[in-house]
Amino acid sequence: MNFKNIKLLSFIASFILFAGCSEEPSSEIAINNSPDWILMNGQVLTVDSDFTTVEAIAIKDGLIFATGSTEEMMEYASADSKITNLEGQTVVPGLIDNHMHFVRATKHWYRFVRWDGIKSREQALDMVKEQARQLPEGEWVMVMGGFIFEQFQDNSDVFTREELDKVLPNRPLYIQEGYGRAFVNTAGLNAVGLLNQTMENPGLIRNDEGILTGELRGRQTYGLVDSQIPDPTEVIWDDSVKETINSLLSMGLTTVYDVGGNTVTPAFYDSVKRIADAEELQMRVYYSLNEQNSDSNNAEEIIMEMQSNTPDMEGLRFAQFGYGETVYRPMRANPFVVSEQDKEHFKNISITAVENGWQTNEHSSREVKISGMLDILEEVATSHPEMLDMRFTIAHTNGIQPESIERAKSLGMVFAVHSSRRQSTQSGSQNPASQPPAQVINDMNGIWGLGSDATTVGSPNPFHTIGWVVSGRNIAGNITQPFTVSREDALTAHTRTNAYILFREDDLGSLEEGKQADFVILDRDYMTVPLEELEDLYSVMTVVEGEVVYSKLD
Repeated sequence: MNFKNIKLLSFIASFILFAGCSEEPSSEIAINNSPDWILMNGQVLTVDSDFTTVEAIAIKDGLIFATGSTEEMMEYASADSKITNLEGQTVVPGLIDNHMHFVRATKHWYRFVRWDGIKSREQALDMVKEQARQLPEGEWVMVMGGFIFEQFQDNSDVFTREELDKVLPNRPLYIQEGYGRAFVNTAGLNAVGLLNQTMENPGLIRNDEGILTGELRGRQTYGLVDSQIPDPTEVIWDDSVKETINSLLSMGLTTVYDVGGNTVTPAFYDSVKRIADAEELQMRVYYSLNEQNSDSNNAEEIIMEMQSNTPDMEGLRFAQFGYGETVYRPMRANPFVVSEQDKEHFKNISITAVENGWQTNEHSSREVKISGMLDILEEVATSHPEMLDMRFTIAHTNGIQPESIERAKSLGMVFAVHSSRRQSTQSGSQNPASQPPAQVINDMNGIWGLGSDATTVGSPNPFHTIGWVVSGRNIAGNITQPFTVSREDALTAHTRTNAYILFREDDLGSLEEGKQADFVILDRDYMTVPLEELEDLYSVMTVVEGEVVYSKLD
């Protein structure tokens, strides 16, 4: 589609703006009170509380100036207003991810191949070859999650070393499937000294002749490889951060909330901070205080960190607030056997969070753990009723039951639902308790938002998440999620509700007057595209604070 940017003639603009006025203001005043940019003749899903749809939107100084009909918005135009004819295209608010392991992905993103949504094994391996052509000689090529073998419709067998050697015979290749196993070619095994390894290790899979197949099972085993992949230089790392952000912007994401994760260190956040300090951070990045970036792993240290740091509840480009996704590791015991002492530690940590303004974000994917956590938080709310305004977050929510949903609501808690289960196999999703019950939370009027849990166990693409929660389909196209919601509720959960969960509801999440001009122009109509094609929607233009940060348009 050809979008048209039109400069209106001054005398026409003056007529539109000031017809009927008894006194005509100066042209300078007219320009100062007019929008910088008007997008008209479209379908703008404002995602306000009424899910209002309008034809046009006006932007000024990076903020939403007004929304309404094309005629109404054009009345604000001046000779200097840029006009974009949407020609019927759909505009939605910028997508917000409430739970992403963003910084962990940035370190090696420039090496990554992403197979999110790829249905052909042949295409997937061709992408590996193409990535190798783009990288310097000898550089590792990596696939870090985002796929299951069931998605490959032409061949869903596991990889063999021989197959991977044909794809990349002379450079190391590392492919990790979630957190269960990885696959390495001969060059990769050789690079880390495992090629002729004879040690007894059940995770090093061998064939009948005792030869390594290239399959590595379990974190400790594949850690023998991925921990030895060389770190990038600071310059390359910073460029990789920018490349990661550009990729996410192209998907329609304008804001992410990073929640730490395994292997994350303070250096990961330093790389983003360098870009933010240089005013080159084009996407909004929020991040939690967590055990990885604070080097805290016991209750006393966690309490000290909460007391010695201050959450930034106002920053709109790069800000730290909230604690988690693991508030206190003993509370993740599986089976859920937690000592009375550790329960008391969790209670004291939660009290400290309330007293110091830290919203907690707790990884919770089992009802027994959620119920046990609520027992403690109900005690905290009794002694510290201000907790009811803290929006403590239950993340993942897999298996949560209606009773716990109601208890959490009464504590002012919110729910972060993640599409990582989109990557589960059909056989692995037979138990409904393995899925986050978005539909149940929604029907019980819980405040819930959508996130990806990307990038190793999920796709960062927000439309993959929306497609999953609306259609129930996993990455292979099979129905594995029984708790589906409407497309209106899904879009609200990925925009306006997430802004609330992140305490930015006054600035982000919907296209309303005075809010930040973050929005996405889609390739098709979100409201009418067939259900199974929701996951295929993509951005043709992404805008942050009124600036175009990604565009497929000429």
